[in-house]
Amino acid sequence: MSTSTAPSPLTWTLRLKHHKTTVLLHCDPLQTFQSIKTALLAALNETNPDGTLNNRVLPSSPHEIILGRPVDLNNPEEGFLLGEWEKARGGLDAGESEGAGKGKGKRKSIAGEGMGAKDCLKGAGLRDGAVLAFKWRGKDEEDEGDEDVEVRLGEKEENWDVIIPAYEDAYGVENTGDVGGRKEFVG
Repeated sequence: MSTSTAPSPLTWTLRLKHHKTTVLLHCDPLQTFQSIKTALLAALNETNPDGTLNNRVLPSSPHEIILGRPVDLNNPEEGFLLGEWEKARGGLDAGESEGAGKGKGKRKSIAGEGMGAKDCLKGAGLRDGAVLAFKWRGKDEEDEGDEDVEVRLGEKEENWDVIIPAYEDAYGVENTGDVGGRKEFVG
């Protein structure tokens, strides 16, 4: 299995952010998040031969990487949320609950299986040029397990280490960077 997608007019560019680091990945719109995490880890290992990023040891497996989406595309200061596609790690499908495994065509999702259409970029409602934050579990966080990820789903994450650059830093002009949203036209 190839971990990278060759750029073409049909591929999307993802901006994956951690602290001041931005990794650009060319992805197919129907590529699964697990394969994106695999490509991200391969890119991080290739560009950081010492095995660390921002003084944190890189994960050994793509399963340890967690992706989040912006709370508001037009206001990057609001932070990031845990992506709904991460819910597949908890073992339940998007429209199912604990008791919804009965009946024709219904079954419980097994942890590690995808969420169907929502397990890809297009199905999750992302677009070309989307910004996602990434982090990974540290040694202190590994003991919490996948249950902790499911409980926090949809809640604001305060510990996403993402710094959005501002033009003021370089040019003295007050204007913050973006996370992929476009301002609405009023006119």
